[in-house]
Amino acid sequence: MSISSIAFRNTVRDRLLSLLWRQWTALGVSGYGAAEESNVVDPEALLLLTLTVGRHDARLYDAVLDWLDLNADYLNVQRLQNLAPHAGPHAQAGLGAIAEILGRRTAVALKWKKLAAHPALAVEEPLFLMADGRAMPMPPAYDEVFRRHGLLRSPIISRGIARPFPTEGMPSLLLRLRALLGVNIRCEILCLLGSTDEIHPSLVARIVGQAPRTTQDLLADMARSGAVQVRTSARVKNYALVPGVLDGLLRPDGRTPWVNSVPLFQALETVWLGLVDPGERDLAVPLLASQWRRTARVIRPLLGDAGLGQPLRDEASFVGEAYYDVYIADISRILALV
Repeated sequence: MSISSIAFRNTVRDRLLSLLWRQWTALGVSGYGAAEESNVVDPEALLLLTLTVGRHDARLYDAVLDWLDLNADYLNVQRLQNLAPHAGPHAQAGLGAIAEILGRRTAVALKWKKLAAHPALAVEEPLFLMADGRAMPMPPAYDEVFRRHGLLRSPIISRGIARPFPTEGMPSLLLRLRALLGVNIRCEILCLLGSTDEIHPSLVARIVGQAPRTTQDLLADMARSGAVQVRTSARVKNYALVPGVLDGLLRPDGRTPWVNSVPLFQALETVWLGLVDPGERDLAVPLLASQWRRTARVIRPLLGDAGLGQPLRDEASFVGEAYYDVYIADISRILALV
């Protein structure tokens, strides 16, 4: 056994929190030093992962709430609605609370109000947790919005230091495209087209999470703009950016640094929830190895969709508790990539 499950859990937590801080800082969240992110940030996928892992960092959680107060109009609420059912229960409950708050303030209040209907926790739980997984001490008074969604925390006090997302740099590209073109799926499609030489509509649909027919129609419309081109070979259509038209915006360094964060972050959340589940975190090594085999089978296709190939070794090739060290090594290698 290379390291204890507790040490592994702490390492995963620290790496995930570092990833979240790095990406939020690149979008203008204050409090973590200089931004180091180079990829385009997917704000919806990032928010959902933050609502799960951010329970272990109240400062991050509230800094994101502060940022949303200023920038929420540039989030794709319908996309959040589509992605939320795949997130953990605390992320869904937290999203419901945030949507209720934003539904009172923003220019797209009606959309946020619909999102506020996401299921609350069946039993009230403390929102914030300490490093060892125990609940933070309860405050003398609770935030009533979060409490309605089953999460107990102190009343939210805005620090008033939120900044608009940056108007330059690749991390904020998706948000900048939405500011230019409106909050719609075409912005994700442009980022995806900028990251590849050409791509088939069915793959575009799977990556951006839209129906194939809808995606095909959107690409056909975009091809009429002169900025997107279609190449037909053996009755198969592939789409690409027209060279030179949008390169300065989408790929100033040759290619848009776009990572398919939706399946990647879903995989990372699955790993994390398996480590902090009260019924699993204190299991003996053989039982942990068995549980991690099941987790590996769940996240393997997600990592493939994220473009990471197959970074997990075949769990069937390792007998019994031997998989314990294999899983730790594989997840550690994935975390080093993100």
